[in-house]
Amino acid sequence: MNLSWVMLVIIPLATVILWGLTALFGGRVLLKRLETALGKPPQNTLTEMWWSVKSHSPASLLLTMQRAESGRAAEHPLGSVPHPDWLSALGWDVGTLARPPVANEVPVDLTVELGSTAARPVRLAMPVVIAPMGYGLGLSAEMKVALAQASTLAGIAMVSGEGPYLPEERAYAGRWILQESRGRWAHQNVVRQLADAIELAWGQGSEASVEIAKSPEEVPRRMQQAAHGRPVIAAPRPLSLEAWVAEVRRDRPDCPIIVKLPATQHLEEDLARLVSVGVNAVTLDGSGAGSAGSPAVISDHAGVSTAIATARAHRWLTRVGVRDRLTLIVSGGVHGAADILRLVALGADVVALGTELLMAALHEQIAPHWPKTPPTELAFRRTRRGQPRLDVDRAAEHVSNWLDATHAELELLVRALGFTTLTEVRSYCPLVARTQEAARVFGVPFDGATPAAPWGDRVGDLVASYDQMIGILRQIYERWSRHGIQ
Repeated sequence: MNLSWVMLVIIPLATVILWGLTALFGGRVLLKRLETALGKPPQNTLTEMWWSVKSHSPASLLLTMQRAESGRAAEHPLGSVPHPDWLSALGWDVGTLARPPVANEVPVDLTVELGSTAARPVRLAMPVVIAPMGYGLGLSAEMKVALAQASTLAGIAMVSGEGPYLPEERAYAGRWILQESRGRWAHQNVVRQLADAIELAWGQGSEASVEIAKSPEEVPRRMQQAAHGRPVIAAPRPLSLEAWVAEVRRDRPDCPIIVKLPATQHLEEDLARLVSVGVNAVTLDGSGAGSAGSPAVISDHAGVSTAIATARAHRWLTRVGVRDRLTLIVSGGVHGAADILRLVALGADVVALGTELLMAALHEQIAPHWPKTPPTELAFRRTRRGQPRLDVDRAAEHVSNWLDATHAELELLVRALGFTTLTEVRSYCPLVARTQEAARVFGVPFDGATPAAPWGDRVGDLVASYDQMIGILRQIYERWSRHGIQ
């Protein structure tokens, strides 16, 4: 019995001592080798790899490997490299005593008329549309149907995207905006007659307006047939915008016509051109816009951020007196209700959402296929056998839930600001800047500085100080007079 107790004590103790000595002497050896390696030129040691990886982002390394493997222009996966996040630099000036918040029982009007100057504008239940993500070039037919169903339940519109016409999408979408791409596969009059509005895609934020070509093997059979075996989105022809708008207006004189452009440094010149053409709405695609398979050299480095493009467009349209004639739609890098309302406050009428809705649609459908199948493969075009299928009903339910939650959050935020309409939010612009640079860019108060007094108060203070000075001088003069001082 005593021997067993001794063994129970000695064996663990000896094991601990042995491991301790091994760690001590092994650690010394490793440390000595590390010190020696650090003193050598990095080209001769593994430290060179550490420095190389440290000086490159993971995204940059992945694109490097893709270029080395294929010898073609690298394509970016879903999303873009984040640019300066101006939206996060803006906060809310909520209502208190000076501007009381609105009670919950008071209704909030979130509705928007897209293309209000058209004979048949599109009425939206909130300032949101589902961004164009084309069938075949981007999304699968199952994902398009799920988004269409959710858009109908939420009372908003869905934009078709640059892929060919998908009858199932039109059947389920209560408000359907046909996007005519730079590819000619969706420019048929019979398709135009089905649309509630028509958007002419002159370009997008992640691809600019360059020509984009896909291999026929990369797209579904229906896409190949619609494109006659050449799935190419061509660069727009110079001076063809007026002819394109005239052709669409001839076929559909009643519905709103929208032109989609990437937001650029010369957006005011683009807006002037669109005003002269007489379109009903414009979509500005910011640099944060996501797209699957776009050229990384463009999507990661080109364009103007969505928030800045929105503010500039609103200011210019207001200055030239045509703000009420043009519906301003913006997109790119929007994550939820707070971002949507920030863009409305900066001047947008409608905000297009894409990536967030795809993430909502994939909720609870990724785990069964992980890690064999990438999550986005459930959403994107289906070109290989055995690719898992999206559960359309569950996807539609989750996107619908996300949109319902966003509607509720928009109502909550508008009430907290002390308003009941989006027009009031846009007119008052109840934003504060978290940084001095954001305050300068957007012309809103900086929350780190005491607000300057209004001009009326400043003049009143100045007059009061002069009255006080005059009183003091009068007293001095009277004292001097009593003492005979002239």
